[in-house]
Amino acid sequence: RRATRCVFGGPGLASFLPRPVPTMGKKKPELSKTAKKYNKKDVFALKDVFDDADADGSGEIDANELRKALNKSNLGDAADDFFKAIDTDGSKKIGFDEYLKAYYRKASPSEVKDMMLWVHPLRIEKPPTPPKLSDLQKREIKSIFVLYDLNENGSLDKKELLEALKDTGYDDDEIEEMFDDYDVNGDGEISLREFEKMLEAAYL
Repeated sequence: RRATRCVFGGPGLASFLPRPVPTMGKKKPELSKTAKKYNKKDVFALKDVFDDADADGSGEIDANELRKALNKSNLGDAADDFFKAIDTDGSKKIGFDEYLKAYYRKASPSEVKDMMLWVHPLRIEKPPTPPKLSDLQKREIKSIFVLYDLNENGSLDKKELLEALKDTGYDDDEIEEMFDDYDVNGDGEISLREFEKMLEAAYL
């Protein structure tokens, strides 16, 4: 599509950048201020043009890539001037935000930020799933638990836990502290589930 104006006031760039189409019709109340003012489809069309020019997929356009893109429309000779005009931060690379600023010259920084979020939405990463004991590991822990549950009441008292962990490198004070930490319900005994939680770090 050809535009009737050039971003920088001169002829020619219209064939490189698509023409924005004004938003028509009744505005929906849920639209943001930026979406009311600028058409999302045009911004995505600009992104497509930008991505076509971004030959190496780096997310930025260098002078050589811009020149190749403009050569398709016989504007290669103007590439250096266009590049200098768009590369406002002097980084020798054109980011899509600079591209937007060049095309939508009256757009505010917040509007450009909104348009950037249209094409690069924020990703909400899910927290990693905590590792869990395998069935085999649970069986191993249970066998240790049963071995030291001397009175076979289904739980370990402090004396039994001291016996179970005496060869693990922990001293008595540390084991007693662990007992207090993992005796979640405070009944003075460690259940199989509490024992699993105690040894989880050693297995995972």
